[in-house]
Amino acid sequence: MTRRNLKIVLFWILGAVSIYIGAIIAGHADFGLGTDYMGIFVAMMISFTLFLIGGLLWISVAIAAKKVTEE
Repeated sequence: MTRRNLKIVLFWILGAVSIYIGAIIAGHADFGLGTDYMGIFVAMMISFTLFLIGGLLWISVAIAAKKVTEE
C-alpha cells in the first residue's frame, strides 16, 4: 500500500468515526436531571461540528479517489 492510499483510508476511517460519535451525542441528548437548554444546545453544536468534519473528510476521500482513478 502506498503512502497516498494509506492516507485516503485513514481519512475515510476518521470521517466514519467522527460521524459515529456525532450520532451518539445527538441520539443521547435529552432533558434529564441537571440538563438545561444550554447543555442540550452545546451537545447539538458538538454533534453538528462532528458531522461537518466527517463530511469534509469523506469529500476529501472522494476527491482523492477520483484523482487516483484518472491517473
